[in-house]
Amino acid sequence: MFVFIKSFVFYLYIMRISLLSLHLLIVFHTVHSQSGSGSLARQKDIGDIFVPASDDVSGTLQIRKLYIPVLPIIGYAPANGFVVGVGLAPAILLDSIQHTHLSTLQTNLQFTSRNQKNIHLRHNIYTSRDRFIFQGDWRLLFFSQPTYGLGIYDYPPVFSLLGLSADDNNGAQPMRFNYLRVYETILRKVTKRFYLGAGIALDYHWNIRDEMLQLDSATAFITSHYAYSELENYSAQKYSANGILLRAVYDTRDNSVHAYSGAYLDMAYRRNTLWLGSDQSSSLLYLEARKYFTVVSDKQQLAFWFIGNFILEGNLPYLALPSIGWDTYNRSGRGFVQGRFRGRNMVYGEAEWRFSLSESGLLGGVVYLNTTSTDNKFTDQSLGDRFAIGYGTGLRIKMTKETRTNICIDLGAGSDGSTGIWFGLSETF
Repeated sequence: MFVFIKSFVFYLYIMRISLLSLHLLIVFHTVHSQSGSGSLARQKDIGDIFVPASDDVSGTLQIRKLYIPVLPIIGYAPANGFVVGVGLAPAILLDSIQHTHLSTLQTNLQFTSRNQKNIHLRHNIYTSRDRFIFQGDWRLLFFSQPTYGLGIYDYPPVFSLLGLSADDNNGAQPMRFNYLRVYETILRKVTKRFYLGAGIALDYHWNIRDEMLQLDSATAFITSHYAYSELENYSAQKYSANGILLRAVYDTRDNSVHAYSGAYLDMAYRRNTLWLGSDQSSSLLYLEARKYFTVVSDKQQLAFWFIGNFILEGNLPYLALPSIGWDTYNRSGRGFVQGRFRGRNMVYGEAEWRFSLSESGLLGGVVYLNTTSTDNKFTDQSLGDRFAIGYGTGLRIKMTKETRTNICIDLGAGSDGSTGIWFGLSETF
């Protein structure tokens, strides 16, 4: 508990510094924009470029109308290489916007230059008057990705197992694996903004291949994944972590796609059990908090994000351990490659300034700063001993003004010298 408090206090310190920095930028931007601002122009999105907008300038959502933004995926991501595919982000309002949140679904099919084939399906469905929320994260990945050991290191050391060791290749250890994730939760409204619910969480990795693993004594190289699996009694070829979820959610956001104000709090307890197919039993605690502030009408916002993952009991297989970039929408850790930091426990925080670049709202931008800490019991590195810092900026292009859905293009860098570009639909958090 002391380590958690220590980590959280350090996180608040980092967020305080970032907030002061962002405040200076906001003051400059506000003075500049007010000096030549007139009345707000009609809100526009990409569709208005090709089809003239109607006289309805409010961008009001219509009840039970299905909005289906379709986006061809042509881009690049550090974990995937060059990516082609198609993405859909349907949204629908099932009752009045005064008392019902917008229901959303994101799905995409991707093929990458690194011979990956990825299918994602995430949904967040609010029934009338938000009586029930159905949340899901389903994935089928035929994937490749380097891992970098546990903890926060510039070049993390590999394990030494049975006296065998080798150079760490700057920390990167390429792997290929197949992965099935099925997370599904049903939440029931208890009070106006508070929900309780339960669900399932299934993680299955198979056909795992450590591309640098060498067991021959003459050319031995023991990877972090193989050593961890041996030490914690997991198969190095396949494993499962399947459990039940108990969740509590508090949600006051004004929009679930792109919030201008409000807060989102999520606490989940997960129990992985043998009878659901887990290789080992374990208990986990997940905490998430988001807070949004409107600074200048709908033109500027400040957003803050915190995630905490903690193993309370037992162990998890290596690829199921908490890691950056493996949250629901793969958005944490901009500035670093997905999976760059991993550990039994992890805390993550991010601050973002969001602002308009055009009076119509068609173009916008963001500036962000994030920090991550994980642990490594094999090197006695505790949670909060060291933090990695990521930072960057991004462009936003309004895809659907009624739902506030944006096309996101972010440039980022990390404290380990890494850089990258990230593409996505909807805001990072």
